[in-house]
Amino acid sequence: MKRMIQMVIAVLVILGAGYWIYTAVAPIRYSGSNIMFPIGSGHVVIKNLGDEPMPIEMRSGERARSFRIASADLGIAQSAKREGTGRAAYYTTSFDLPPGQARIDVVSGGDVRLIARGDTRIEASVKPMAASTVRWAVILSSAAIVWALYSISRLTEHRWLSALRGKAAGGALQPKQTTG
Repeated sequence: MKRMIQMVIAVLVILGAGYWIYTAVAPIRYSGSNIMFPIGSGHVVIKNLGDEPMPIEMRSGERARSFRIASADLGIAQSAKREGTGRAAYYTTSFDLPPGQARIDVVSGGDVRLIARGDTRIEASVKPMAASTVRWAVILSSAAIVWALYSISRLTEHRWLSALRGKAAGGALQPKQTTG
């Protein structure tokens, strides 16, 4: 029973780490008009499908923290300004998004949301984690998966290795057939 519980825990670690890798790497897609969605501390590739510039606001989340954005496509690099007082305070920055596609990076800070105000439809692809965070998530997840696979192998007494070595499960060598 103890081995079965250890095996189940190892399988759950593999599934959890795999899910963490997937959510760190896979982009999240949004589309519509007059929408708000989270960017986190990563970047967004946004496409204005209209013919006119669209007002965009980027705002801090529930915990008011300063952030900085940059976009080579739009030629902007802005720090957010504090709005409001007390518990209702938040940081925000605004700009106009011209027709076409642009990439906007959250250079510092996190928990950032993008608010598109207008009737023009937009499409966005968000990577919510910064590249360095994704790298660490993949490294830690991979290490957890390797540990879990080793644990499973140890629980089964490494029987799968005998097939690779050409040995029977009992430990005896398999006879080789020779011709000639």
